[in-house]
Amino acid sequence: MLSKAACIIPTHGRPDHLSRSLDSALQQTLPPAEVIVVDDLDHGPTTAVVKVTALRTEIPLRRVVNKTQPGASGSRNAGAAASRAEFVAFLDDDDVWRPEYLARATAELERAGADAVISGLCRIRHDGSVQPIVIPPREAIARRLFDKNFGMTGSNLVIRRSAFERVGGFDPALPVFNDWDFLIRMVGSGVEYGVVKDLTVEWREHAGDRISTPSLRRADGIESFLAKHSAMPPLNRRNLMADALGIRWRNAGSLAGRVVLMAKLLRLLGLREALGRRLGFNKRQTVEVSG
Repeated sequence: MLSKAACIIPTHGRPDHLSRSLDSALQQTLPPAEVIVVDDLDHGPTTAVVKVTALRTEIPLRRVVNKTQPGASGSRNAGAAASRAEFVAFLDDDDVWRPEYLARATAELERAGADAVISGLCRIRHDGSVQPIVIPPREAIARRLFDKNFGMTGSNLVIRRSAFERVGGFDPALPVFNDWDFLIRMVGSGVEYGVVKDLTVEWREHAGDRISTPSLRRADGIESFLAKHSAMPPLNRRNLMADALGIRWRNAGSLAGRVVLMAKLLRLLGLREALGRRLGFNKRQTVEVSG
């Protein structure tokens, strides 16, 4: 029996990672109704991986090219639009579903009578250590929705396609925090969702550029997220703005630029905290869970 969910995998020139993610989707104890790989590069090696994998499975598997809105969010939206399954289940090309993922998520959807479900995951670090991320009860998420993303990523959400469309999909204008932004809007739109506490998704760190890389693009993304969500509490807003300024400080091309950015941090945080953050920039991470 196939699941009622289509697996949507956005990919960006990472055929080796994609192959592993595809295998995890096809080895589900409750297989997906179809698998759609959304390629925003029209990448030859990616095409080859999809073609070879399609030869060894009876599950419908196809590739969609996304040149309209490149990036993970645009590709997720394109995959959802291309699917006709009742539910869509997203999987980033560098993450892995454990074999029972779809079965556990589907069981919770049916038990709760929900339109969406968020599952627990574990972060596999470069050194092989594992950080469990258990999704809290939905009441706790609703109370502290703007504190942080409590663990929803592009790989542990299954949602009814009609509900996904009602929320408005992922926002391609946000290069970071797009999953947190979707969670905020999903809760705000009244989508009924359940939670699976079992750690059925593996979020894997790897070498190479990621959206969590402290680049100027990430700083721009944090500031765009803050501009979009004016309801964020002042302390949370201040902390995120400090993260953006810290990234800009790290990437400043001149001493004068660093002095200007440090002055902004001083005004925002005060001397003691600003100096502490400056010394800790190489270790600090923002509150985003994914990417």
